[in-house]
Amino acid sequence: MKVSICVAYQNGDDLVSWRKALPQKGVQIVACRTAFRQVEKSDENSKIVLGSTDEIVGLQASYLDYETDFDFADVRNFMSEHATGDWIIHIDADERLAISHEEFWAQMYALSESGADAAFLSIAGVTNEDKPVEVYRKRYCLASLRIHRKDSNLKWKGICHETLDIEGKEVTLADTDILLSHDGYAIDGEQLLRKLERNAKLMVREYTREKSQRNWDYLINTFSHIHKHTR
Repeated sequence: MKVSICVAYQNGDDLVSWRKALPQKGVQIVACRTAFRQVEKSDENSKIVLGSTDEIVGLQASYLDYETDFDFADVRNFMSEHATGDWIIHIDADERLAISHEEFWAQMYALSESGADAAFLSIAGVTNEDKPVEVYRKRYCLASLRIHRKDSNLKWKGICHETLDIEGKEVTLADTDILLSHDGYAIDGEQLLRKLERNAKLMVREYTREKSQRNWDYLINTFSHIHKHTR
């Protein structure tokens, strides 16, 4: 069995420790660098393959403007398109595999035998808004549905807080004990505010496109946190 693990990153992200947390054999890394006009001189949005082998695929997705053009699901679908493993897992650059490699493979082989099309994993982390606090994402929320078979042809949707699009599809879901640690919010207040403002711009565009309850809840939650850090 071959597993493709996808990661989107920007210059400066620590992919060394990200890669060290993963098994060294049996996985293909699909890494997509995201770039913007202020960094890369370009007159249009573009996606290109930088290089490809059985073990690693290098991609780049360039966007004219973050606020008006960037789309997280677009990046994930681009990576999934170039993944060649039996299974595809998306692990963000600020996440790390938090179980042993032996347990990871045991979970993946059990999943493969289950007949499922996609599966949940668990995500835990720490936030430093005021003081370090452990945070656990809801186990069965769509944001934790990160694993899917290559031949399931499932796609990602959502400009921000993207999820696998399973609506209206006959999809068999499974659970796993695969655990990721997430440190994306273990940052100081100023950095957190910039991240929240970034997400808010994307969520405004997302809600304008699709006025769903889920997008409304994310929008309200984001602006509530911004208000907390600016009052």
